[in-house]
Amino acid sequence: MKKALVLAGGGTRGIYQVGAIEALKEIGEDDWSIITGTSVGALNAAMLVQGDFDRMVDMYEHLQADQIVNGFVPNPDDMNIASFIKERELFIPSFMSWIKERGVDISPFKENMASYYVPERFFASDVDFGCIVATAKGHDGIYVTKDMMKDHGLEWLIASASAYPAFPMMNIDGTDYVDGGYYDNFPVDFALRLGAEQVIAIDLQPIPTHINYVGRENIVYIHPHKELFSFLEFDRSRMESARRWGYLDTMKTFGILYGEQYTFEPFHRPPYFDEWYRGIMLLETRIKLANGISGQLYSDMMVSDRLKNQLHTDHLHPRQYLYGMLDSLMEICGLPDTKVYTYREARNRILAEFAPALDDSYFSSMLNVIDVAASLGALGSKELISRLVHFSFYPEHTVAGENVILTVAPYEYALAQLVTYMMKELEEE
Repeated sequence: MKKALVLAGGGTRGIYQVGAIEALKEIGEDDWSIITGTSVGALNAAMLVQGDFDRMVDMYEHLQADQIVNGFVPNPDDMNIASFIKERELFIPSFMSWIKERGVDISPFKENMASYYVPERFFASDVDFGCIVATAKGHDGIYVTKDMMKDHGLEWLIASASAYPAFPMMNIDGTDYVDGGYYDNFPVDFALRLGAEQVIAIDLQPIPTHINYVGRENIVYIHPHKELFSFLEFDRSRMESARRWGYLDTMKTFGILYGEQYTFEPFHRPPYFDEWYRGIMLLETRIKLANGISGQLYSDMMVSDRLKNQLHTDHLHPRQYLYGMLDSLMEICGLPDTKVYTYREARNRILAEFAPALDDSYFSSMLNVIDVAASLGALGSKELISRLVHFSFYPEHTVAGENVILTVAPYEYALAQLVTYMMKELEEE
């Protein structure tokens, strides 16, 4: 069976793919016979075809801005490849002005590409290759095959990563080419064209680039669970976090670890799970019925829709309700998302943050809609959840009806319910 690896484009975000490939190698899923990529994914693909994964790791570990452009690196907070592709008419005038006055020197980028692409090892490999390039005029897609790489191989790789107008166009045999992302930034389709029967696809976007390939029986789709950073980011800590996320997301995709944004060692459903999950379904109906502002403010499945949006999926398995809400609580509590937790460790660290809410004197004022609104606007989710947890143990401290709370803070109410279940679980241990 032909197995393909597909690598999306995304500049320095390509380090996420390093972590993902480390995981794939660890679990024995690195027997690819085809590798396709676009932009930085094309460079990563070429190095993997050559058997140069260690050099690929070294490249990212030592990558600096001056290895890409001489004298000018755009502010990473102001730009990303998606913006160039979707809103290029807004960027082109300012970049054309800069190019006219001083020119953008990408000779370091070209020199580095030349050092990492080694034709002798590339063509000696049995692994097939493909990358995407777009024509500057019309942005038609060019499917560059391994055979085409025999002429202008280095130029095709540079063209695939020519993120115009940040980088200049690449001219090959009289035709100008730009970043393949202008046509297809994630060439799963190319891998299938080359005969792939099984695909491992590593995207660099939290919202899948090609949703039509998600959930397919013969396609394993790996992607980050939150936005990484701009495509010309060189901050070491952020890059290493992205590498770690790539490793963890891959392990979760293959079921070796659990979770969504946060990562857990495998664990059985907690004893309260079935009751809590049934309560979520009942709660969604109460949220809809309690809405006193507008009948269209919340859907019939407010918690589910919130989690679907958060997890970038159109279907939730029961466990994903727990993972998604644990994600929300752990993020609210400021827990790092680059480590692997046991369920108990995560639960106990969450409960430590909300433990003050169990004190009788924590909050004894009456809760009304103004208090809730103030908490949302000024105190933040953590304080609001703490108050709602407190009221679940001391209902006499509030005279506000459930309808008021469900109208103003429905998701925080759902999170408070989960915290309450976990507190009761801890008490019973």
